[in-house]
Amino acid sequence: MFPAFGVPRAVFAQPFSLFAPFALVAPAALVLAGCSLQSSPALPLFGAYFPSWLICLALGVVGAVLVRAIFIPLGLDDMLPARLLVYTSLAAAIGFLAALTIYGR
Repeated sequence: MFPAFGVPRAVFAQPFSLFAPFALVAPAALVLAGCSLQSSPALPLFGAYFPSWLICLALGVVGAVLVRAIFIPLGLDDMLPARLLVYTSLAAAIGFLAALTIYGR
């Protein structure tokens, strides 16, 4: 037995399978197949490819700041129990909504 692992040596002495490399590479190939130029979530801006999720993140943050600017004069900002959590969730919701409406993803 291997003292460090508590595993019998017979487990490690099994012959190498010819299927093992394929079993490791196939899932990676399936996942990476969606990263072609036609389906990649990047937009060419300012001479470089800019990820679309970053645009949606910026829209979400700007939207949350605008909602906070509306909540402060109405007095709703003072009534929020956990402001950081509320505004972070609001920014995420606006970003997800932007991704759905603009990119359809």
